[in-house]
Amino acid sequence: MKTINSLSGGKTSSYMAMHYPADYNIFSLVTINEAKASPKDSKLIQYVSDKIGEEFIATAEDDDTLVVIRDLEQMLGSEIIWAVGESFDNVINKAGNYLPNKLRRFCTQEMKMRPIFDWWFKNICEKVRMGIGYRYDEMERADRFTTSFKGVVGKRGTQNKWDTIEWREGYFPLIENKIIHPTIVKWANKSGLNFPSDSNCIGCFHKHPQQLRKNWEQHPEKYQWFADIEQKSKGTWKENDTYERIKTYPKQMDFEFGEGAGCNAGFCTD
Repeated sequence: MKTINSLSGGKTSSYMAMHYPADYNIFSLVTINEAKASPKDSKLIQYVSDKIGEEFIATAEDDDTLVVIRDLEQMLGSEIIWAVGESFDNVINKAGNYLPNKLRRFCTQEMKMRPIFDWWFKNICEKVRMGIGYRYDEMERADRFTTSFKGVVGKRGTQNKWDTIEWREGYFPLIENKIIHPTIVKWANKSGLNFPSDSNCIGCFHKHPQQLRKNWEQHPEKYQWFADIEQKSKGTWKENDTYERIKTYPKQMDFEFGEGAGCNAGFCTD
């Protein structure tokens, strides 16, 4: 059975890639159509465009994540595949201009899972063993890991033909080997990789308002995309709050920043 490591650009999945090799390493990139949020480094823009095979404008994630994946590939000495689906803007538009939230978490499915599934269907199309960076101190996340996915598997006339396929089984090497967060942090600090201070999309609705408040200061153009699209869409990212209001919150100095937001799907994780 072929093996795939699912990478996020965070410390944990990078540790997994370095210590538990797989036949393929793959990273799924979340893009946004916001030129103001483009990386300042034109060479990085070109690098990402070449990796995904299309014009790259911007990502909803920290630009340091792109650099980590680029540099991690050099450390591994083997290719990291970049998968990309529809932009976040288009995903929201196709959802009837409804925003994803804790009850309707279609963003991970459409922009993390589907691009990897589509790449798998095109290039492998047989059940694989997928390495997921769940640590020993968060082993409960493995209980929610899914092994099937509904995707486009062909055409019926001019219409897409959909099917639900058992395409993977989970492999959790960090749980099996009892790897916990301090071990990951110790390795990351010595790795030479410049990991972002906060993982995953900088405006993820799972994040604490204080983390979002800090992310607005660090990534104003990216954060403003989240605030602007919230004003144009149906619903809000968070219940009983808006991203424009969060920008005005006083900073809580004793808040433990940089914890990111883990996703149960197994793709969007530190």
